[in-house]
Amino acid sequence: MRLLILSDVHANIFPIKYVLEHEKFDKTVFCGDAVDYGPDPSETIDIIRENADVMVSGNHDYAVAYSVDCKCGEENHDLSVYTRENITMKRLGKNDISFLRSLKSREEIQIDGAKFQIMHASPRDELYGYMYPWSVPDHMKSALGAPLEPANYIVGHTHYQFSLRYAGNFILNPGSIGQPRDDRTPSYAVYDSENNSVELKRIDYDRSLLKERIRSVIRDETVILKLYKLFNL
Repeated sequence: MRLLILSDVHANIFPIKYVLEHEKFDKTVFCGDAVDYGPDPSETIDIIRENADVMVSGNHDYAVAYSVDCKCGEENHDLSVYTRENITMKRLGKNDISFLRSLKSREEIQIDGAKFQIMHASPRDELYGYMYPWSVPDHMKSALGAPLEPANYIVGHTHYQFSLRYAGNFILNPGSIGQPRDDRTPSYAVYDSENNSVELKRIDYDRSLLKERIRSVIRDETVILKLYKLFNL
């Protein structure tokens, strides 16, 4: 079985549409953050709802669902708040909000005998923890410092793609399909259960489409330029 793993769309529908149309897969996992920053939050939710077999809430999804702060990094926090108020909340309906509220912070799946724990951020802090390859050991402990139960983990949140083995298990972050921050190109991953292997993959797309969409929903030129930079446009 081929498991398509996606995360952090951030209301940029163009690269996720491309992957869903061109990649070969049997099931799809979505690791959170459908909304904020980008121009098409409702359309993104529709795509995820129609295509993801397993999905969890991200910190931005949770912020929109429950009207709380997203607790994202200081560098992009103001832009996050601005787009949430001026794009996301204005373009989502009651059904969209209900969908976001229905998402759990953690899910577990089994693929041909291999169990995976899925959350947006980290095993220790499911919504807000920032787990990078070099910080994995810290995130595999409880708040009291006790080791967590060994498992395969799939996370997102950092927009930083990686796959490694820890205590004999996979720790996997597909990176961001909508707003990569480790490279200009959107990223995702595919787990192949037949080979028990992970492919880290990247694609590109027509960025002019996103530029046009951002300009169609935002009039403030300063904000537009900040979004262009954030989305690598």
